[in-house]
Amino acid sequence: MLSNLLAVSAENMAKGYPKNISIGEAALFALLGFLMVFVGITLLIFIVWLVGKIINKATKKKAPVKKKEEKPDLSTVAEADELSEETVAVITVAIMAYYQEQPKKCEFTVKRIKKV
Repeated sequence: MLSNLLAVSAENMAKGYPKNISIGEAALFALLGFLMVFVGITLLIFIVWLVGKIINKATKKKAPVKKKEEKPDLSTVAEADELSEETVAVITVAIMAYYQEQPKKCEFTVKRIKKV
């Protein structure tokens, strides 16, 4: 079949092909081309989606079953709530002293202002 196609193609080239085609024929060829591209892209999307589903099912089967999570010890939470006001004040002062020692950086400076 391929050799016949090549033979016909060689004969057509000898006859002066490619012939002038009408606008209707060109539109039909363009439409068929667009349709084939659309179908091909849709097929590729479906294949990628299907492979993703298969991989997700395979990894879910192999995933170990999670053990029941242990509840955290609430005694440490209760101790954190019992901070005195003095302790909170000392921590706040320490944080403020740290930030005052840091050099202030301003990356934006106004060079000049023009009236528009």
